[in-house]
Amino acid sequence: MINASLTLDALSALVEAAETPVILLEGRRSIPANEYDHARVAAEFLAKRFPGARFRSGNAKGSDEAFSQGVAAVDATRLQLVAPYATHRLKARFNGASYAYPAALSDQQRKAMVQQTVLASPKISSMMAQLGKQGSVAAKADYLLRDTMKVAGFSDEFPKVTAALFYVDIDAPMDGGTGHTIRVCQQEGVPFAFQNAWKEWGGK
Repeated sequence: MINASLTLDALSALVEAAETPVILLEGRRSIPANEYDHARVAAEFLAKRFPGARFRSGNAKGSDEAFSQGVAAVDATRLQLVAPYATHRLKARFNGASYAYPAALSDQQRKAMVQQTVLASPKISSMMAQLGKQGSVAAKADYLLRDTMKVAGFSDEFPKVTAALFYVDIDAPMDGGTGHTIRVCQQEGVPFAFQNAWKEWGGK
């Protein structure tokens, strides 16, 4: 069951109660131009409304980029990007933002993060066994590990997120990497909302 019922009032309460509030903003790479603008405007609205919050995304094209542009328009130093590897989309970096990668995990952290990844998406257990190897399957494993890191957190600078906003395929929200990230949110007890809710909060 998908409980994407986070409201703006509930998000406000969560942010106010958190010592270090972090809001995850991310979603599909394929996003129409008008929806891209909705995501950018919504992120800018949230960055202004919650000046003490940080915002995290995945450094990908599409939704991640749109949300990140909105936050960076207010204060790029409050933007956290978790990329699958250190050279990922170097030309699209935001000056002042913080970046992190799976390679920074300790062996113990990596083992725990892999366990969380497989628990959220059991069908990918064989894929996760390819971490550290060569080939397209290993690369996909890096991306999924990155998705888990975005939600669960792994350091004082990058703690577990407080809440999450996603841009999804409303007809199939649990597909792909975004679906995995949503399942990690469910597993970690992180409240979240889809665009049918958040784009009414402060966007166009």
